[in-house]
Amino acid sequence: MLVRRLQLALLSSLSFASAVPAAELCAARSGTQVVPLVELYTSEGCSSCPPADRWLSQRIVGADESANWLAFHVDYWDDLGWPDRFASPQYTERQRQRVGVHGDTTVYTPQVMLGERVRMQWRADAAFARALADARTPAHVGLALSLHSEANGISLRVGAARADARDTAPAQVWLAESVDGQSTEVRAGENGGVRLKHDRVVRKLWGPWPLDRAAISERVAIRSTSVSSDFTAFVQDMEGRTLQSLRLPGGCRE
Repeated sequence: MLVRRLQLALLSSLSFASAVPAAELCAARSGTQVVPLVELYTSEGCSSCPPADRWLSQRIVGADESANWLAFHVDYWDDLGWPDRFASPQYTERQRQRVGVHGDTTVYTPQVMLGERVRMQWRADAAFARALADARTPAHVGLALSLHSEANGISLRVGAARADARDTAPAQVWLAESVDGQSTEVRAGENGGVRLKHDRVVRKLWGPWPLDRAAISERVAIRSTSVSSDFTAFVQDMEGRTLQSLRLPGGCRE
């Protein structure tokens, strides 16, 4: 019954978008279990970050879909010798807001967050695996992503729906564009002389859109060069718990 309600709600959430003539290039829909979202906050200017960057890259080998992964590069290291080309004050603000929900003000890199758990010990493999397993609960929110070719360019549709329309607990929907296989020859700062490699690097973040009713649908225009990027949608409640996440991989239309 839960699966059927999610399917119907998602179909309803995307109904208004279907009125716009467009050719669907590829699409994805979430399943019955929550796919956890892992957020890494990192910087090319931080000497402690490369091991965490490598850790994330190793975790996504083989396209493991038991979790989704995003690397947010923060900008507060940029004035200390090396400006990170992937950094954004938007990601720094997101990091501060995420810890602030729990009454904290301290942020650092590398910092790994798993839902409402904002200080995960990422080097503790067994504990991290247990935390991921605990986060894979039955989903009460569904997500849909679809990439479209339109007369004026490429668009991405994001649909989010609750299984129970009576559920009005505040939640927010986000959409991230990310890229894999990035490398940088760092020439200054703490990592001067080191070639760094990055995956799941967030290049753009849209939202939040409030999920304050049974279902919502949003359309975003994207650059034509972005169709090879990954797109990850996720829903989090006001405590930071991930209610669902969904990834549309790069090159899915090929």
